[in-house]
Amino acid sequence: LAQAILATRARQQGGLQSWQSCAHTRCMIRARSQTDVSVLGTTAMPVSPGGVKPTSVTSGGTGAPDDVDFGAIMELMTSTYTEELIDRHVKAIRRLCRTFATGFLLKHLEPLVELLKLAIERLSQGQDELAPAICDMTRIASLPFVSLVASDMIKYGHTLPVFAKVLIGVLAFAAPPTEETNQGSQDASTRKMYDEKRAMNKSIRIEVAHTFACWARFGLDEDCVEVNPNQSLIQAVADAGTPNLRILNQACVMDALAAAFRTEDSPEAMVIALGAVRDMSLYRPLAQQITKCSLIPHLVHVIRVNLLGSDVLLVATEVLWNVLELDWEGAAQAMGEQEVIEAFRDFMAALLGGGYRFKDKVFRNDMMVLLMYISKRPENKPLFAKTGLMALLLSHAISENHRRTLQASGVLTELISGEEPGSASTSNGSSVPLTNSEEDMEFRMLLWGTVAKCCSDTSCAQVATACRLVPSLLCFLDDREAPREQRQWSQEQRRKIQLEALSALFNLAQCIPNDFLEAQGCEVVLQLLTATHSREIQKKCLHLLRVALRSGPV
Repeated sequence: LAQAILATRARQQGGLQSWQSCAHTRCMIRARSQTDVSVLGTTAMPVSPGGVKPTSVTSGGTGAPDDVDFGAIMELMTSTYTEELIDRHVKAIRRLCRTFATGFLLKHLEPLVELLKLAIERLSQGQDELAPAICDMTRIASLPFVSLVASDMIKYGHTLPVFAKVLIGVLAFAAPPTEETNQGSQDASTRKMYDEKRAMNKSIRIEVAHTFACWARFGLDEDCVEVNPNQSLIQAVADAGTPNLRILNQACVMDALAAAFRTEDSPEAMVIALGAVRDMSLYRPLAQQITKCSLIPHLVHVIRVNLLGSDVLLVATEVLWNVLELDWEGAAQAMGEQEVIEAFRDFMAALLGGGYRFKDKVFRNDMMVLLMYISKRPENKPLFAKTGLMALLLSHAISENHRRTLQASGVLTELISGEEPGSASTSNGSSVPLTNSEEDMEFRMLLWGTVAKCCSDTSCAQVATACRLVPSLLCFLDDREAPREQRQWSQEQRRKIQLEALSALFNLAQCIPNDFLEAQGCEVVLQLLTATHSREIQKKCLHLLRVALRSGPV
C-alpha cells in the first residue's frame, strides 16, 4: 500500500523531482519493509510483516502465485480461436500482475520472459491495447523478485539477464511519434489517435526507465557491497559492482537505453533515465558501455539545454565524471571533439559570468574537474587554445589588475574568440567575483592546476604567456603587497593558495621558463622561503628553485 501511495502521489504531482525521488526510493521501501526478500542477485525467504513465512499469496481471494497457469495465458494469446481477443489478453496479463502485486516469483522467470516477449511482439505489430498490460508487468518488475526456497536464485537466477534484455527491448517500439505522422491531416480523430499514441509510449518509457533505475540503485550501500580493507565503497562498486549491476551488464541494456535517450522528449522519462545511467556509471564495465554507445555527446547536449536552469545538469555532470574516472581513455577521446570543447567553453562562460548561486558554483567546480580529466589527454590540449577555452579560463586565473589591463587592450577578447574566423566572443566583460568562500577557493586550485598542465602544449603556452599567467601567480606568493581581494583571507586559506600556486609554477617553470625568469620568479620564491614558517611551503619553494636553476641562468 505504501508503494502504491508513493507512486500515485508522485504521478499526480507531475513534478520531475517527485518522479526522481520515486525512482530512487520505491525499491528501497520494499527492501526496508521486507529485509529478507531476494532482489536481483540475493536469495532469502519472504517474510510477512508479522514474521510468519507465507505459503501462498492471494489476490481477490483467488489464485495462489505458486499455482498460476502461465500456459493457459499463452494458449489464450496464441490459439487460433482467441488470438484476436486482445481485450481478454490484456485482462489476463493485468490479473496476473494483481496476483503478484508484491513481486514476481523467481521460479516464474522463464514463463514471464516468454509472456513479456509475446506481449512486446504484439505491441510492435500495432496492438496498442497491450500497452497498459506491459506497463503493469514493468511496474511489478521494479519490485524485488521473491524466492520461496533458498535455492531459487541458483536455479532461476540465470534468467534475470534475459528478462532484463527482453524488457529493455520494448523501448524500440515506444519511441516518441514524430509530428510527420500527424501532418497532412486536420481530422480531430487523427489528432486524438496521435495524442493517445504519444501518451501511451511515454507511459511505457517512464515505467521502463523507472524499473531500471530501481534495479541499478538497489544494493549501493555498505551493507550490500563487500568492501575490502583500505578500500572505499565507490572503489568496491567500480571493481566488483553489485549483483544488479552485473546483471544489467550481462543484459547489455546500455545500448537500448542510450538509443532511447537520444530521442527522448519527456522531461519525466529523461530525469528517471538519467538517474539509472548515473547509478550504472559507477560500475566500470557499464561506464565503458556508456562510452562505446556514444552517449557522451548527448549528455553534453543535456547540460547545454538545461544550463543554469535545472538540477538535471548536475546528474548529467556526475555521469560524465564517473565515466571519465572509470574509462578515462575512451571518455577523454570521446570528449576530444571541437564541438564538445566549444560546449564546455560556453558552459564556463555562462557560469563565470552569471553563476551567483551556490549550486551554480558547485556545478562550475564540477565542470573544472571534468576539464582537468579531459586535459590529461595530450591530443585534447590544442583544442583548449583553438576554441578560446584556455583564454577564458586564464581570464579568471590571473590577478584582477592583469585582467583589467588585458581587457582594456582588447587582447583578452581576441584570445577568447578563438582561432575560428568570425567567431563571437563568449565574454561580455562581466564576471562573478571570486571570494574567500570554500567553493571559490576550490575553484582557484582546480583552475590553476588545469591551466598549468595545459601549458605543456605549445599553443596553450602561448596563450598563457599573452595572459601573463606566471606574473599573476607570483603575486599570490608576495605577502608584502597583498591585492585587495586577498585581504579577507585567513592564514590557512593563504597557505593553501600559496601551496597550489607553487605547484602550478613548478609546471610552468618547465613549460615556459622564460616567463618565470623575466618575472623575477626566483627572487619572489626566495623571499617567500625566508619569510614562511610552513615546512610544506619551504619544501615546494626548494623544488621550484631547483627546476628554475635547471631551466637556465638566473
